[in-house]
Amino acid sequence: MKKILLSLLALSSGITVINAQTQKISFETSEGYVLGNLPTQQGWAAWGGVPAANAKVVNSNATDGVNSLNVTSPGTLEDTCGFEKNIASLVTGNDTEISFDYKFAGLDGSDYEMAIYNDGVDYYYTAALRINYLTGVLSYRIAAPTASFANGPTLAPNVWHNIKIVMKKSSNVLEYYANGVLLYTGSMGTYKNAQIIDFVYDDYGTGFSVDNIKVTNITNLSTSDVSKKEVINIYPNPVVDKLFINSDKKIESVVIFDAKGSVVKKENNLNSNSVNVSDLISGAYVIKVSTGESVLTKKFIKK
Repeated sequence: MKKILLSLLALSSGITVINAQTQKISFETSEGYVLGNLPTQQGWAAWGGVPAANAKVVNSNATDGVNSLNVTSPGTLEDTCGFEKNIASLVTGNDTEISFDYKFAGLDGSDYEMAIYNDGVDYYYTAALRINYLTGVLSYRIAAPTASFANGPTLAPNVWHNIKIVMKKSSNVLEYYANGVLLYTGSMGTYKNAQIIDFVYDDYGTGFSVDNIKVTNITNLSTSDVSKKEVINIYPNPVVDKLFINSDKKIESVVIFDAKGSVVKKENNLNSNSVNVSDLISGAYVIKVSTGESVLTKKFIKK
């Protein structure tokens, strides 16, 4: 439970609807955001005494669109604090998937946490992840048999990482993904709602950036929606020079991650159905393909 809380601001839209199931927060002008301090915009609030000016919507460093959220750390507070938004109105089904792009500024500075809370009163965890300030190790909260954090991969600073949390109340399943790779699947704990999203740090000299937050109500997906995701294929695999992408929708972006989770290649608005990977060293990679309606991640091998 948070020791210090500020009153939540009234929720306004601040979202882009991708389809009937997914709604996106990408800090764009079209979503009602303006450049400058984030708190008070579109229902975002600061808590823990952190200066509002630490979190700004900036016209740079974006993974989607042109804007992103940049949180700095002057080190004046040096205590747990963060920036949160009530997303209860976006969660319309029992099963919910929340994903976002996240980049932390460095090691040997601040600790970081990304949390989904059950409610806006007691702030009990439904799901949470943390990044260790010394090592960059990503850990994730599990509820059974007792609540604890388990270590996952080591994330590199100053590169974008995609984090996804899947909460299935209908089957009591919790899943965590990092850069398209499943880290954990297990039972949910006592608390199963997704009401608050919170980006936490302790202001010890290093900040972070966030973009492309997506809230998907997966219980509402129709058969046709699922089939749209499944028609995206990549070939050949293993690949030497060109990796081809077969999709019946326009490909908006392609991001390739190495085995450490670092972004090694990114292309927007592809003019062809292939990506040149000849410059990559041999090894295992994950490719994330985004269209206007779906996102697919798949592993491939570069010879």
